Amino acid sequence: MSKANRSKVTIKKALTRLQKLSLWSYNNPRKTALLWLVVVLFGAACYTTLLKREGFPSIATPLSIGTGSYFVDDAAKVDSEVSKPLSQFVGKQEGVKSVQTQSFDNFYTAVINYEDGVDSKATGEQISQKVKQQQVLPANSTLNLAPFEFGFTTRGDNLVISYISNNPEASTEELTKKATEAAKFLKDQNLDLVRDVSIINPFETATNPLTGQTETSQRTFDIFGERKNESNKFHKSVIIGVKAEKGSDNIKLDDDVRAAVTKLNTQPQFEGYTAVISGSFAPQIKQQINELQKALLEGLIAILIICSLVIAIRASVITVVSMITVLAIVNGILYLVGYSLNTITLFGLILSLSLIVDDTIIMIEAIDNQRRRRKDPEEAVSEATNRVSKAMISATTTSALCFAPLIFVGGILGSFIRAIPITIMTALFISLVVALVFIPFFSRYLLLRKKDMGAENVKEPSAKIEAAIASFVTRPMMWAKGSTNRLFSVGLIALVIGFGFIFAGGYIFQKVTFNIFPNGKDGNQLTTTITYKPGTSIEEAQSIAGDVGKIVSQTTGSNFVQSTYNGEADLKSALQSIDIVDYTKRDETTPQYVKQLNAKFQDYQAASVKAGQADAGPPAADFSVQIESDANRQGATKLAEDIAGYVKTTELNRPDGTKVKIDSVSVANTSIYTREAGKQFVAVTIKYSDSDTTTLVNLTREAVKDKFPQDKVAGYGLSKDAISFNAGQEDENQDSFKTLGIAFPVLLLVIYIVLAYQFRSLLQPALIFMAIPFSFFGVTLGLWLTDNAFSFFAMLGFFALIGLSLKNTILLTDYANQARKAGMGPVDAAHEALAERFRPLIATSLTAVFSLIPLAILSPFWQGLSVVLIFGLVSSTFLVITVFPYYYLGSEYLRQRVNRRTGVSWLVLTIAFAMLLYRAGPALILAPVLAFAVIKLAKRLVGKSKSA
Repeated sequence: MSKANRSKVTIKKALTRLQKLSLWSYNNPRKTALLWLVVVLFGAACYTTLLKREGFPSIATPLSIGTGSYFVDDAAKVDSEVSKPLSQFVGKQEGVKSVQTQSFDNFYTAVINYEDGVDSKATGEQISQKVKQQQVLPANSTLNLAPFEFGFTTRGDNLVISYISNNPEASTEELTKKATEAAKFLKDQNLDLVRDVSIINPFETATNPLTGQTETSQRTFDIFGERKNESNKFHKSVIIGVKAEKGSDNIKLDDDVRAAVTKLNTQPQFEGYTAVISGSFAPQIKQQINELQKALLEGLIAILIICSLVIAIRASVITVVSMITVLAIVNGILYLVGYSLNTITLFGLILSLSLIVDDTIIMIEAIDNQRRRRKDPEEAVSEATNRVSKAMISATTTSALCFAPLIFVGGILGSFIRAIPITIMTALFISLVVALVFIPFFSRYLLLRKKDMGAENVKEPSAKIEAAIASFVTRPMMWAKGSTNRLFSVGLIALVIGFGFIFAGGYIFQKVTFNIFPNGKDGNQLTTTITYKPGTSIEEAQSIAGDVGKIVSQTTGSNFVQSTYNGEADLKSALQSIDIVDYTKRDETTPQYVKQLNAKFQDYQAASVKAGQADAGPPAADFSVQIESDANRQGATKLAEDIAGYVKTTELNRPDGTKVKIDSVSVANTSIYTREAGKQFVAVTIKYSDSDTTTLVNLTREAVKDKFPQDKVAGYGLSKDAISFNAGQEDENQDSFKTLGIAFPVLLLVIYIVLAYQFRSLLQPALIFMAIPFSFFGVTLGLWLTDNAFSFFAMLGFFALIGLSLKNTILLTDYANQARKAGMGPVDAAHEALAERFRPLIATSLTAVFSLIPLAILSPFWQGLSVVLIFGLVSSTFLVITVFPYYYLGSEYLRQRVNRRTGVSWLVLTIAFAMLLYRAGPALILAPVLAFAVIKLAKRLVGKSKSA
């Protein structure tokens, strides 16, 4: 064997596993091409055909909804004889967290909330049997208990049909009878995806215990509005609900039901009546899929342009193909694990677009870099993989870990969002695999041809510009090389610049509002919530609802599409859902319409009406102060009135000094009896004009507590702890965020441990973490300038931003370490790292930023998340390029002069101070400084002790 061959064999034996993997794909183009075709075609088939389209993921909710009747014409009697024993009995059952009931003259409702993990269907059936067996309720009362399912109605209908009569004088009884026949006709069509079709019956029949006679009473109503022949019309209607088979494709369901409805409307026996689909998830899903495809196309165009300018045109083609490959594989995995293409997974796919580009660009740039230095393509692939694989694994693992806390969020919110971190984490790891396996294969034909190898064959004008910028940034460092005083001076300036940006971010943060699920900047749906006065009859309620619909119609004009109450409006309240023209086709925004409508309803005398917009996230409930009224309902009512008067006249201010705007304060309808945890209460309902709900709820809660302490409450003839607060879903959302508050420091610790293992250092992970506070200025400035709250969506953007930002500092630190191992000094290593890693750092950041700009401008739904990523990345990238190399020098200085024991002590104290300063926000950055000061003080005291 020749000396050259022996040398080649030795080199091959020294290859790492990842190098062997990349070389395998390069040297086996046919097998790699076949593998690529299989996974891409399967992923494309999953996206276009195999993946089910759903509005929301199919999840089991820990809720049951109970409805029943007790014909005694007395709400107090229904409360005492039915609701009270029912809530007390159910509240004691195993697995039940809470029970809330509402009692009307002849009807009642019950909402049972179970502990997490409880099967609501099985447990609800057991409770129903026990209630019947133990005769908890009067003989003449009824109880229907069913698990809560997400849908257009409380019973979980996946699609709703409004059935109307062409004769405006037709009675509700006639319409109900005909709607029942129509529902039977649709059910007899034996549609594959339909589990059940039935009407939401506005009437209920039961035996009156006082007379022994069977009575029928109307409990609910519906009004359907539509724009037809250039005018808006409203009709009395009965809702036909369609329940789909579990996991059904909502788009296919919509197509099938529409065809069946068209057939229904042509039948002679239904002449004079019309069925109209008034609620379907299909349009929303189609819009989201279109937004995903549009965001992907715009992102790919941005990547083509940026990569062409920063690296090379052919490199940009590889990047685009690689991203498409990643998304195809992710869709295939979603199908294999049983997920559907729904609101949540689509959200995850859109968010992952800005993340998966990193690994592909890093790998492509590394190969492009090596082809300029080598003539052998195999050596270029091998060396490129060796140079960046370690940093890529660290960075991808770190980015994936950033989303891990979301997996542990509990409650209904946790069940909904769990698919987001799983989708994103899957996409991140797949992007790593694609970078290592398929990019060498793509490069074989686009970058590593024989005529493309060597510096003389590579023409990239941008490389000179990038090198000049990197040289300019490190010029002060090179000027200070060899002089401790100079290095200290330039390092101090870098420190001041970095911390100046961080503290400026902290100052701006005080001006940013906090709201877990804020109102969107625009949307395609409005809502009106009507709260009726005591003593309102069903006929009066229906008349008022019709009047409200007409006011909405007049305000929205030609932008009105259709509206419905989903058959669930009753004597207490009515929630109207209004569809308007798509926001891309009109000038007015939903917030503008909401403002106009609330102005018109401000002096509306017939009922209390509040307009809003349908947004992402759980429906926001009004904040209420609850006063226990079992012992003294009159005293509770008086206290409720005093609290309402106080809130109306008191000025509440946010931490930044701005005044809280309250839309309305009202004492709940006292003719309706409400219980929670078995206790009866009277409620004060508070509705806000502003959208930062979380902040407003907390301010109001504290203000009421201060004004009405326990001793004052006792003066109303009530127990001292008679006051409680209920923010509905907002309370559960805050509990979920508290979980994240606990998980986030744990996440940082886990990432630190991973990086400490990868870099074999306790100090360098802390250095890498500087990317997080570097982004803080941009995040807060972006949210403040665009008037976006720090919300759940902004938080998701921040988690993504952490991963993107840390990748930059990981790359620089890793390359500087390689340069140090090659024998360079700290200054030369820092200079070399920035010079070599400048292109991928700029390329990944710019592609992410420019791919998100169209989404931020054109889509109000994605604006908050996009703003966090865009401004945060710009801020972090700027500081990483300009000051991070100097921070690296400082860390190297410490590593040479601080022993491991002192380093561990510093780390422990830093974590301790970080935990103490966690709630102080920006002050968290002081933790390492305080730890250093404590260690210095301890050493000085020990030194004095020894000398003494």
